[in-house]
Order: sequence, then C-alpha cells, then structure tokens
Amino acid sequence: MIRKLVAAAAFAMALSPVALAQDAPKFSTKTSTIGQLLDNAEAKAVFAKVMPEVAASPQLEQAREMTIEDVKGMAPEYFPEEKVKELDVELAKIK
Repeated sequence: MIRKLVAAAAFAMALSPVALAQDAPKFSTKTSTIGQLLDNAEAKAVFAKVMPEVAASPQLEQAREMTIEDVKGMAPEYFPEEKVKELDVELAKIK
C-alpha cells in the first residue's frame, strides 16, 4: 500500500506544472511578447529570418507588449499562418 502511495505521489510530481514547464519552449508566438523576442539576440535573428519585412518594421516597437498571436488577429496579412507556424518551429529550437 505504501509503495502504491509513493508511486502515485512520484507520478503526480512528474506531472506538476514545474516539471511540465521545463519541457516547454523558451520562446513561442503564443506566449512570448514581441519585446521578449526582440530583446533576445537568437530570437530576434530567427524572427528576422522568417519574417524579415515585419522584423524590420519601425511600427513593431508599438507592439512590444503583445504576442505574435495577438497581433496576427489584427494584421493577418503581415502574419500569415504558415509563417507563424514556421516561426514557432524555429523559436522552439532556442534553448
């Protein structure tokens, strides 16, 4: 009985938010703000590679507190879904 309780507790700890967060990507179009992407050299380089016109836009500074996902809804012509997905894949590679 004690073994089952210990095993259940260990399993619950493994599924805790802290444990799950360790596997989460450092950057994402859904959770990272544009400011966070621009302030990190690797993320900024990935952003510029995938979306060069958008990354070079001076208006981007006005959206620093928003995520790509937020801005995509307001300006979908600048954030096509396939580019957003590509950006997410590339951002996920940053450790």
